[in-house]
Amino acid sequence: MLDLVNLTFSAYFKKTLGFSVSAFILRCKPEEGRELLQYTDKSISTISEFLCFSSQSHFHTAFKKQFGMTPSEYRKRTCNT
Repeated sequence: MLDLVNLTFSAYFKKTLGFSVSAFILRCKPEEGRELLQYTDKSISTISEFLCFSSQSHFHTAFKKQFGMTPSEYRKRTCNT
């Protein structure tokens, strides 16, 4: 029964918004990481772990894909402005 509810929710989510739940989560996590990089002094490793990325490398890849720069580059740019 629970699988049917999840399937129905996932199908409704994708039909309504045009992308899957997992794509939404993968989009939100780097955005949250960006906020943490800008407004905290937490290490990139800590942020990666906090956001439940499987590795720091995975966070790095997802962040760069979404924002066109690495987390380190982003932090340097935001701290120098």
